[in-house]
Amino acid sequence: MKNLLLLIVCWPLWTIAQVEYNFEMEPSKTNCHELPVSFNSTEKAIETLKSTTFRLQESIKISRYRSPRAAQFYSCDGLTGFLMVEETEDILMVYRAVPQDAWSQFSNSTDPIGYYENNIKGKYATVE
Repeated sequence: MKNLLLLIVCWPLWTIAQVEYNFEMEPSKTNCHELPVSFNSTEKAIETLKSTTFRLQESIKISRYRSPRAAQFYSCDGLTGFLMVEETEDILMVYRAVPQDAWSQFSNSTDPIGYYENNIKGKYATVE
């Protein structure tokens, strides 16, 4: 009985004490702060992106025979990021400032090749 009374009295206090913080997190356990503002070449950008620890890093395989073949998304803040697209075995495109929503739609699309052609290629700035 004492336990029940204690539970009834303490429950409202315990729930009030739980505070939910709704603030934007800084990228933790990443080295995004070391990313340069610009790159000397696409090759240097690819090398740097592959060696950086990002907050969000996802990839998809699309096709063996058609372009694009695969894509990777790298983001420091979870909102925008770099999109690396393997168009052919020899051609890798790196797009900057791609919104995470565009990546999500691209990676979840039933036609990622069409989505890439219509919504990404030529629409975002590339790293050169």
